[in-house]
Amino acid sequence: MSGKVIVFFILAVLLIIFTVQNELLINIRFFKWEMTDVPLVMVLIAGLIFGFLLALMTQLPRIMHLKRQLKDVINELENDNVVADKDDDITAEGIKMGSDYKGGFFNE
Repeated sequence: MSGKVIVFFILAVLLIIFTVQNELLINIRFFKWEMTDVPLVMVLIAGLIFGFLLALMTQLPRIMHLKRQLKDVINELENDNVVADKDDDITAEGIKMGSDYKGGFFNE
């Protein structure tokens, strides 16, 4: 198993232990809504999930923009390699030399 899976399982077990040990019931009021006898752990978990989703939603446009930029750069590099392959000379050893190659280090 990978390290991420092991860490996930350890955190899940710790969350279950935390949930079982903390059975404190609270009352929640939000504007006109009122909920009574809600486990504190469920409120904390809901807050964590809401915070994660909120952070994801704020970063999603940036992630999509970066993926689009990466795709454009990859396409540009692939197109440049096709043009560069036509200009390069291949010697008998199979080594590609640029079009500006003049015969060696000591030859000028």
